[in-house]
Amino acid sequence: MRTLVSEREGVVTGFVNLGATRDQEASSVGELFAMYVLPEEWGQGVGRALMFETLKALRDEGFAEAILWVLEDNPRTRRFYELSGWCLDGGVKEEDLLETRVREVRYRITLKPAE
Repeated sequence: MRTLVSEREGVVTGFVNLGATRDQEASSVGELFAMYVLPEEWGQGVGRALMFETLKALRDEGFAEAILWVLEDNPRTRRFYELSGWCLDGGVKEEDLLETRVREVRYRITLKPAE
């Protein structure tokens, strides 16, 4: 697993964890495991910069495509991923999070070589 961090004036403003997928997929599939940006940094380009670097890192590691899982009931985050080029692929799972059953949906993106 690899972690990318954004910072402003020495303060961490966001991070991303990425690597080879945990799902039963081909070895050519990477995964964005987690992404977080401080709420006070929303709308400042931090998320877009982290996503750009995430996709570059996944390409550089040789992955042909990548997936991510997100809570189904998280419209703001889902919209961000969709605007970044990720698409729902039909994957759905349920798991317990803080003693609450949640439903997650899977997004996928093709990682085209850098031009």
